[in-house]
Amino acid sequence: MRKRRLIWFVLGALLLGFVGVSLYFRRPVEYRSDQFLMDTLVSIRVFGTNEEALRKAVGEAYAEMHRIADLTDNFPAEGTTANRESDVNRINEMAGVKPVRVDQDVFTMLELAKSYHDLADGAFDVTIGPVMRLWGFGGNSPHVPRAADIMASLVFVDNARLVLNRKEQTAFLGKSGMALDLGAIAKGYATEKALQALKRNGIKKALIDAGGNIRVLGTNAGGEAWRIGIKNPLKSGDILAVLSLKDSAAVTSGDYYRYFESGGRRYNHILNPLTGYPAAENLSVTVVTKDAGLADILSTAFFVLNAEKVLEVVEKLEGVDVFLVTVDRRILYSPGLKGRIELRAGADFHNDQSR
Repeated sequence: MRKRRLIWFVLGALLLGFVGVSLYFRRPVEYRSDQFLMDTLVSIRVFGTNEEALRKAVGEAYAEMHRIADLTDNFPAEGTTANRESDVNRINEMAGVKPVRVDQDVFTMLELAKSYHDLADGAFDVTIGPVMRLWGFGGNSPHVPRAADIMASLVFVDNARLVLNRKEQTAFLGKSGMALDLGAIAKGYATEKALQALKRNGIKKALIDAGGNIRVLGTNAGGEAWRIGIKNPLKSGDILAVLSLKDSAAVTSGDYYRYFESGGRRYNHILNPLTGYPAAENLSVTVVTKDAGLADILSTAFFVLNAEKVLEVVEKLEGVDVFLVTVDRRILYSPGLKGRIELRAGADFHNDQSR
């Protein structure tokens, strides 16, 4: 009897040991990778139990981002031929000549861009390429153009003359001299494609940070909502607010991301398609929704519009919220963010949240 009990004791101990070893080797693992891509530092953090599988998933996510970057690049490096055959460059070269067959993802981006042009009262227009080039954004020498040149370039900004043929999967700019610039959608769209690659690889928890474009999958490692800092547009390094985020995107457009200074004045890279000048209504706009590509479009459009118009548009959109800081330092946000936003603003700002 004692011998039988001893055998069961030994077997039980072995089983517990096996379970302990199994749990040990299944401890949560975090894998992080950073790359400079699409003119910004992109960081991808993923969580799982197998580092090799995590590494593979992140590699495929970056491959998707590189693919979208190659398709949409509008500013090839000087002295190189890199990306000169991008879909965007081919469309621009054939402006006023003939339609160009494009990749399905480029076609999808162009359809999205056209659909949100009217909703934003023309504040978002991907045919703004000639004006962007005139200002030198995307190159090494941004500068303030002559007013007459800005007016002349606006003749080529015309969303209605971007013609898409879904059956043929072609895009056509109807006037010679027109040019696309997908800078206000490509990074967000690429971020969303990267997240899809992670999901295909079985990733359940992840965070992608693409320079103001944030996309999270699931919760953080502790099972709680991700806490995302929104920068103070007036003080570098300070946090203005903290946003709780699950399975969503948060994309911020601000006058502090890309800009140049001339004559003691700051000129940001987000141009108003109606005036040809940098947008001047807001300091920072953060859009929260399920899709990073859509959030990228809306954050750019909303940065151009005044606060009241932004909140009016958001009321028409399901599953979209916004947090904005106006040029006169008012803080406003849509009702859907109540309970999800923690303000850390000081005396520099006025919380105008009476809505």
